[in-house]
Amino acid sequence: MSLDDLVGAGAAIREAAAQPHPWLLPARLAGVGWATVDCERAAGELRAALGRPDADWVPATGDPMLGAAAWRFVGGKGAEPAIVLLEPDTEGRLAASLARFGEAVAVVYLAASGAPAAALSRPEVGPLGPGRLLLGRPAWGPHVIVLAGDAIPPEPAPPR
Repeated sequence: MSLDDLVGAGAAIREAAAQPHPWLLPARLAGVGWATVDCERAAGELRAALGRPDADWVPATGDPMLGAAAWRFVGGKGAEPAIVLLEPDTEGRLAASLARFGEAVAVVYLAASGAPAAALSRPEVGPLGPGRLLLGRPAWGPHVIVLAGDAIPPEPAPPR
């Protein structure tokens, strides 16, 4: 799985979600979330697959909209999209995604302005900052989270 594969999967999720919500088409792909049942194992596998054996993963704010603990990739070649590992910590949306699709890209984080409030959940803080879940999609995903504002927080510092 290369960075291009992750970005391609994220773009495909955005395009599918934009069918009933055309305001999502120009949204910037700010992050891609990989669903896993074991963050430590997946971190090592993705580190190798991304060709960054020296890069690290750091714990991030969990994602309450998905019911997930989160780790964020540090040391990527560019600032975006952010790569987030998500492991279920409740029997929520992420657990449903894993049951349906297995380990894969399960969520995209989009920076979109002008989002209609009626299409989105109440705001929650997740691994890339405040955002809202796009409503009306299957509980098993793939999921779309629209971030507040136009930017994501900077990459966290690697542990020392």
